[in-house]
Amino acid sequence: MKARVLTPELLDSLPPTNPAAQASRRDLRRLHPLLGQIGLWTRWFAENFPARPPASLADLGAGDGSLLGTVLLRAYPKGGHGARIFFVDRQPVVPESTLAHLRRCNWLPTVTTTDIFEWAEEDPPVEAALANLFLHHFDEAGITRLFSALARKTSSFAAAEPRRNHLAFLATQTLGLIGCHPVTRHDARVSVAAGFRGRELSGLWPSSGWKVRECSCGPFTHFFSAQKHG
Repeated sequence: MKARVLTPELLDSLPPTNPAAQASRRDLRRLHPLLGQIGLWTRWFAENFPARPPASLADLGAGDGSLLGTVLLRAYPKGGHGARIFFVDRQPVVPESTLAHLRRCNWLPTVTTTDIFEWAEEDPPVEAALANLFLHHFDEAGITRLFSALARKTSSFAAAEPRRNHLAFLATQTLGLIGCHPVTRHDARVSVAAGFRGRELSGLWPSSGWKVRECSCGPFTHFFSAQKHG
């Protein structure tokens, strides 16, 4: 496919209480396992934090927090051991039921309502940070700025993004067949157009002192990770 094309996504402009926004978030919860993202993130935690969860973890662009909540309970069935979780979003919609369940499993969740750059450049460091279907909202200058701040803020970062290829774009045309809302169908199309391929993200991460990995995970997901040496 051609170069990245950034188009505003409808969900980002809708109030959280809007019925279309609520329907689209329900769609996303259904699509996470279909896209393989629950398994992907469960494996990432097993590979990088096998003995214990990170002491502090930030979910960037967290939305309703359902993906991370599901993954953590699967990756660490014995609980969070008091680890802190920060759900970071301009419009977080993490339900109290999700937060309460995490607390019962010995996690310490916090919902942080802020601009991502303010959080990355001003809030305290975290041991790990992740982003799921989030980086594609930004142009190269924005990603470079965010990566520069994250490289100072954490020792472990990973992102799962739309893969920009013809198969992924064709797949977006079928979402109506499984009952996805028009907002979801629109946002899926523009997400793929703004997605990534090759080494597009690796070239934006500060290179010194980091082990960087970038690859496809299945036909629809582009994965990037950066681990600080030592």
